[in-house]
Amino acid sequence: MPSYFLVIPLTEEAKDHLVAVQPCDLPGMRLAGRQELHLTLYSLGELAPQYDEAVRKALATVKANAFTATISGVGKFQLEGEPQVLWAGVESNSSLIALHSSIGAALADAVGFQPEEHPYTPHITLAHLNSPAPPDAVERYLEDNMDFLIPSVLLKTFVLYSSVAVDGIPQYRKEAAFPLLEPASSQWCMGTDGQKVSLGPRPM
Repeated sequence: MPSYFLVIPLTEEAKDHLVAVQPCDLPGMRLAGRQELHLTLYSLGELAPQYDEAVRKALATVKANAFTATISGVGKFQLEGEPQVLWAGVESNSSLIALHSSIGAALADAVGFQPEEHPYTPHITLAHLNSPAPPDAVERYLEDNMDFLIPSVLLKTFVLYSSVAVDGIPQYRKEAAFPLLEPASSQWCMGTDGQKVSLGPRPM
C-alpha cells in the first residue's frame, strides 16, 4: 500500500541550485533525485480507502496566499550519533507556518489526523545516508556549504503525493494539487497632482 505525503513543489531554478549543492556520491549514500526535491509539509502514512476522499475534500478547504521563502544553509538529521539525512534549510516565515497549521487543522477535523509532536522543521532532503560516511566527510560538506542561499523562491501550490518503493527508491505519483491564492494586488488611480493614489487591495 502506498504512503501519502503533502509537499510544496519548488521552481525549476531552485532545483538547479539544489542539485548543484548536493554532496558528492559516497558509499552508502543515495542522493535525492530531482523529482524528490520539494518542501515536505506532512507525512500522512498509509491511508485507508474510506479516508481518501475525506482528505482531498479537507485539503480543498485550505485557503492561503502564495508566498516566497528563502532556502538557506545545509544541515543533517542523525540517529544514534550517525547522520541519516542531509538537507537544505528553509527559513521559517509566518505564511509557511500558517499554511502548515491550517492543513494540520483541516486534516485533524476531517480524519482525526495527529501531527507529529516535535516542532515543524522546514527543509529539503538532499541525500540519505544508509551507512556511516567516511570520517569528517559530512562535517566538511556542511562547513563548505554553510553559506548556501537561494532567496525569494515563489511557492504557489501544495500537492498530495503517494509513494511506493521500487528497489529501495521511492516512486512518486501526484494525487491532487491545491493552488494557493494570488495575493490581492492594489488598484491605482491618478490623483489631481499627477501622482498615483492607492485605492487599496483589489477584491479577489
